[in-house]
Amino acid sequence: MQNEGAGKVERYSSGGLVPGVVGLVLVAGTFGYGLFEPEAGFAPWAYPLCLLAGAAVWVVMVRPALRLHPDDVELRNILDSHRVPYALVTSVDIGHVTVVHAGDERYVGSGFGRGRRTMRQDKAASGDTPLEKRSTAWLIENRIERRAQAARDAASWSGATSQVRHQWAWVEIGVLATLAVATLVAALVG
Repeated sequence: MQNEGAGKVERYSSGGLVPGVVGLVLVAGTFGYGLFEPEAGFAPWAYPLCLLAGAAVWVVMVRPALRLHPDDVELRNILDSHRVPYALVTSVDIGHVTVVHAGDERYVGSGFGRGRRTMRQDKAASGDTPLEKRSTAWLIENRIERRAQAARDAASWSGATSQVRHQWAWVEIGVLATLAVATLVAALVG
């Protein structure tokens, strides 16, 4: 069990990655068409609007995820992230969204979840159901719970624990704000 995901970050998302990449390709194609086809008749505000649409697709479809780091679980949402050390995790529930409890606090991640059918199948499964028949969400819940238990055991010996970290996605916020202002200015001036 020591080598399970050792040293690497595992990323899980609920299907927004492929449509997000398709959306980014479509936005890039539209931007390129307007840029390289003089007969297209793009208004000056259409260029920053295309970039704003691409940034929005990135933030909404591609960025959200559940990431398992060696020492903590990261719940990446649209504009912020929570990094919860495994030693503080008291329970995890992956429903339509991922909910991690750390003591009395509850942290929600929108990047990974499971549908109703999968939830019903997991609830109906017995304890001796083979791993091949389990859902990815069940396996991830199990992995987080095992890592949390191992981290709590290690922390009880060393006495050291870290805190939950909240991080804003300042780069994404800045890009969205800048492109929104640029689109507005270009629309008013042009």
